[in-house]
Amino acid sequence: MLGPWAPLFWSLVLLAAVWLTGRRLTWYFLSTVYLLTRSPNAASSLYALVLLPGTVVHEASHWLMAKLVGVRTGSISIFPSRGRGGSYQLGFVTVRGGALWQHTLIGLAPLLVGCLLTYWLATGLFEVSALQQAWLARRWADIGAVVAAGLRGPDAWLRLYLLFAISDAMFLSAPDRAPVQRMLVYLAAVLTALYAVGWVPALPPEWTTALQGAFAALAAGLAVTLGLHLTLLAVVWGLFQMARRLVNW
Repeated sequence: MLGPWAPLFWSLVLLAAVWLTGRRLTWYFLSTVYLLTRSPNAASSLYALVLLPGTVVHEASHWLMAKLVGVRTGSISIFPSRGRGGSYQLGFVTVRGGALWQHTLIGLAPLLVGCLLTYWLATGLFEVSALQQAWLARRWADIGAVVAAGLRGPDAWLRLYLLFAISDAMFLSAPDRAPVQRMLVYLAAVLTALYAVGWVPALPPEWTTALQGAFAALAAGLAVTLGLHLTLLAVVWGLFQMARRLVNW
């Protein structure tokens, strides 16, 4: 039914699922540490430490994109702090000047870089094509065999950790989303006007084919990432339940 846009659709669905699972995982992690320490600062600090590689990638992506599009940068931090209104932020990069299109690219940079690294780490860990075939055929034993083979790799656990930290920190914060949302509104208005007058530009066939392949690869990487998030969510949920019983909460 979706035709050539099926890879894009599943990429968006999986991206949303990773984001939602990551938010629940964060809540259970923070709650577990808080129950055991009774210290919000300890919970936040430990969470920031776990996500530090992802924070580095996130803020470095902002900084590099700002340099590429010609926007001046100011201070940069990869350590947690309190933002405006008391909000908690893992890091930040300040920029000066720039047009909407520049700020849109700067805001999107962590998600773009994070998706690329997610694909690279996931495909380096597992035979993704074998996982896809086993999943479509519902061969659960084959899925387990592929996962087990990947986990026997020499740097498998480091890759898993980086996959989690980078994928969990790649999503856009509120300041990142603001220019992206404005740009989407403008693009939607332009496309609506073009559609109303009967002229909607079509992508060249080779572009469509390339985009289909890119989104199919992204969906494969995100599927592995979602599996990792769900596994960690189950583990941290179990720890949360144990902590609740321990402190009679």
